[in-house]
Amino acid sequence: MYSNTNNAALSNSNVVTFSVVIPTYNESENILRLITEIENNLPTSHFTEIIIVDDNSPDGTGKLVENYIQEQNAKLENGRDNSSNSSSKNYRVKVVHRRAKNGLIPAILDGVKQSTGMNVLIMDADFSHPPEVIPKMMRELALNPNSIIIGSRFIEGGKVVGWPQRRKLLSRGASALARLGLNVKRVKDPMSGFFALPRELIQNISIDTKGYKILLEILVKNQEIPIKEIPYTFTDRQSGKSKMNYNVIMNYAEAIWQLYRHGQKSGQVEISERINKKSVLFISKAGRYYTVGLSGLIINYIVSFLLANDVANSIRLLSNVWYLEASILGVAISSTSNFFLNKYWTFEDKRFDVGVTARQFVSFIAVSAIGLSIQITLLYYMVEHLIPYRISLIVAIGVATTINFILNKKFTFKEKLWA
Repeated sequence: MYSNTNNAALSNSNVVTFSVVIPTYNESENILRLITEIENNLPTSHFTEIIIVDDNSPDGTGKLVENYIQEQNAKLENGRDNSSNSSSKNYRVKVVHRRAKNGLIPAILDGVKQSTGMNVLIMDADFSHPPEVIPKMMRELALNPNSIIIGSRFIEGGKVVGWPQRRKLLSRGASALARLGLNVKRVKDPMSGFFALPRELIQNISIDTKGYKILLEILVKNQEIPIKEIPYTFTDRQSGKSKMNYNVIMNYAEAIWQLYRHGQKSGQVEISERINKKSVLFISKAGRYYTVGLSGLIINYIVSFLLANDVANSIRLLSNVWYLEASILGVAISSTSNFFLNKYWTFEDKRFDVGVTARQFVSFIAVSAIGLSIQITLLYYMVEHLIPYRISLIVAIGVATTINFILNKKFTFKEKLWA
């Protein structure tokens, strides 16, 4: 499966400090220039191997690298390398030929398996990761040997060049989802593909996800390891074809779900029990909230029905009340009853001093207005897209009520969301 070509003229006594692993697929326009740029930026204090892991590229990327290595070896053997340090080069280049395109993460893992360096640096082949940042990352890892050094687009000094706004928003959203959903908040750019770490760290964990973001899984499964982010400018590829497509997005979504489940399973028993208790309490309060909402609907209907002109006149309760006015009064009375029932029963808040209650009531009404707007918007959208009204109404009410519950829990009654 593998065919590795090394710089035979280099001494086998060289101890490899860093292995730079670069997965490739159809990067013939970039790869040789990239290798040269990396060679020119490598610090003399480390001996480095550059490992190109090629997924059987149809454009001959792997063959180009193999030819390059052979040419360099021939120059060294024949004494035709005129560089000042030709006899003591601080690097070697290797190529790993894979039989088929089998995904980015497996390619990286194959490269790590073939590496001999104490540390591994992962980067892309399309010049989105600038070679001139490599010595900074190596220096940081040398100073902090048991840590992960991440090239970051999203800390001060980092930026993205060449992406349309839609792509930038997508990347930011994916990073936010990872940081919040997978509890990697200490990292600003967990989706980075440009990072360095001790080789043992990546070898000692089981990588299970598919897709393009191996760093994310490493971070989730190594929550305690120190992190250092270095800013860099991400530049969109100038040549070759982007690998971003629908499958990449779906693989990312699947990876997020897998890593979320891993986090749930890996917790201690007592943590799991606390989560279960919180889940039961959350569901219990949500059930109470929905019950109060149903009671409010009944109160609204009864009040509006009794105050309508024809009924009011017949039972001599009131007269000259227009049905819309009756409906408004019904909403006002039911909203008030909903507030007090939720305050006392759902959220078990026994504080009824005027200041606190008034503030909570105003917040409750404002949240109800937000929920109503969401309900109407969603109902209109679904009906206009030919979803039956009855189904649309149930879905819209369900979504709006759930949002109301969450907002009231968080902002009106100042409770933790998952408690």
